[in-house]
Amino acid sequence: MSPDRNEPTVNPSEGTAFEHAVAAVKHVIAAIAVLYASFRDPVTSRSFLERVWYGVVGRRRRTSIKAILSAPALAVVTGPLVATTVGYSQIERWVLGSTYSLRQLVLGTLNGTGANAIALVGIGMLVAFAAAFAARNSGLVPTLLLVMGPVFGIGLARYGMFVEHFSPSKVHRWFGITDMHFATVGPVETLGTSLFLAFVWGIPLGVIGFVLGTLGRRVNGLLGRRVDSTGVSGT
Repeated sequence: MSPDRNEPTVNPSEGTAFEHAVAAVKHVIAAIAVLYASFRDPVTSRSFLERVWYGVVGRRRRTSIKAILSAPALAVVTGPLVATTVGYSQIERWVLGSTYSLRQLVLGTLNGTGANAIALVGIGMLVAFAAAFAARNSGLVPTLLLVMGPVFGIGLARYGMFVEHFSPSKVHRWFGITDMHFATVGPVETLGTSLFLAFVWGIPLGVIGFVLGTLGRRVNGLLGRRVDSTGVSGT
């Protein structure tokens, strides 16, 4: 019996390519299964999730909530306090000195033309405050907000100031203002300045304080365990 000539012939190379593709998919699925099995236990374990939660939110829920709610209150109190005492311009001169670039600020701190000693003390107090809170409660978010609150309030003290603009923006050019002019700081500019200061200064200072507080808590825990082990072995 002769074979049917109308049956399509199967190309051996096509079958081999299909088999290789199926084998590759199986290898990928197996690799994903191995990775999932490797990371499933540590990721889903209670201790890992607790460490992440404590690092982000804090160990004590009430303390973290109080810190988060205190941030706006610190901003509201700091703004009028700065405005009625030293003023925003004075704080700006204390922090920046006679320079307006980060490189000159760092060099100026060393040669005396940069940040004033009062500004350095204030920055150190904010970092110490953040470190103390992080050492007690941890929680990156409440620590950042506690530092960003008063820094945001310093920006609020700029409201109502009579300032000079050296380079008019496009909005000013639309209204025909093309040279240096004086203007009163309004609510929109005040809010923008406050947010800028809170992010540019508050977040780095808060992160530094959080890292220092976390390291201090770890070192204290290690020393405490070492003292306990020494006392037990010596008895």
